[in-house]
Amino acid sequence: MTDPASAHVLPDPATEYGRTVRRRLVQEEIIWLVTVNAAGVPQPNPVWFLWTPDEDDEWGDGSFLIYHSDTAARLRSMTERPTVALHFDGGVHDLEVAVFTGDVEILDGHPPIGEVPEFVAKYTDRAAKYFGKTVAEAMEKYTVATRIRPSKARGF
Repeated sequence: MTDPASAHVLPDPATEYGRTVRRRLVQEEIIWLVTVNAAGVPQPNPVWFLWTPDEDDEWGDGSFLIYHSDTAARLRSMTERPTVALHFDGGVHDLEVAVFTGDVEILDGHPPIGEVPEFVAKYTDRAAKYFGKTVAEAMEKYTVATRIRPSKARGF
């Protein structure tokens, strides 16, 4: 008999760890995106993201939507070496470690950040607090949308 969890990337939602991962995917405002430069050196960058669960997937698997400046070195690295890693900071009370790996897809013609209501709702307070601007204004130079669908997840 096949384990139903083996068809999924995220941990079992019936476990405490699975619930923690899903909570952080929705609530965290920063995730670390790790690319690899031409010399093979990992390049971690804190980024804003939107977790988008797959439609009709009760398990909660999905993908990360992340925007980048078209001049960002990480964009060049992701184009040349599209496999990346993402991870959260350790949790406040526990480690709550979650590491995801997957390939980057560049989303040509994707709406800008200011036209993605879920992104705007998530970052309105942060944009106002740190930049004194709207999300669209704060992220104006971040015009390249990418989607990263995790192929693996690990942690504890």
